[in-house]
Amino acid sequence: MKSRVSIYLALVAIFLIAQPIIAQTFAASLIFYGDQNVEEWTSTIGGDLVQAYVTFTVTTPTILQSVSMFLQYSGSDGSQCMYFGVYQDNGSGSPAGQPLVAATSHAYCLRSAAIWGPAWQTWKLLPSDYMAILTPGTYWLCTLASQNYGTVYHYSYSGAYDWTYGYSDYFFPAPYANGFPQFFSTNPAAETSGPFSFYATGTTA
Repeated sequence: MKSRVSIYLALVAIFLIAQPIIAQTFAASLIFYGDQNVEEWTSTIGGDLVQAYVTFTVTTPTILQSVSMFLQYSGSDGSQCMYFGVYQDNGSGSPAGQPLVAATSHAYCLRSAAIWGPAWQTWKLLPSDYMAILTPGTYWLCTLASQNYGTVYHYSYSGAYDWTYGYSDYFFPAPYANGFPQFFSTNPAAETSGPFSFYATGTTA
């Protein structure tokens, strides 16, 4: 009986010692894609527009599980909602003409608040909305919002011409009610406003 107790206590000790290592392993597996910086300028979130806000690269199959934006708005009643999606890059720093890789089937809304921000707002995606990117490459994180509302922060290289960090963002009109089109416009509008304070978190598949 004594030996069994000793074995049990030894196993408990091993388990407790291993917990920090297990926790660190899971924490280390969380990866950030996009721009985590709080940028200086603001732009209105455009309704009925597919907006490619930020580009990112994956080197291994990845599952995106949450999305965050640095926002400011006032008077939201909770009906200002958006879909999130990912389009492929065309190899020249643009999503023009490229296929939709993944998108949420549910819309995610601004929280109801008289005044919000400026602050980070994070949406944890429903498991059915996890966005899978199975092929290594460069992609664009996009929104399709229900209406013009609030402001999202962004960088601008106009005047400074800091192309090393800044780049153009791309957008084109599309009905919110229809969800993301299967292909990005071949001739989207562009502004020298990227990147936006917009990122996703995920884990390797």
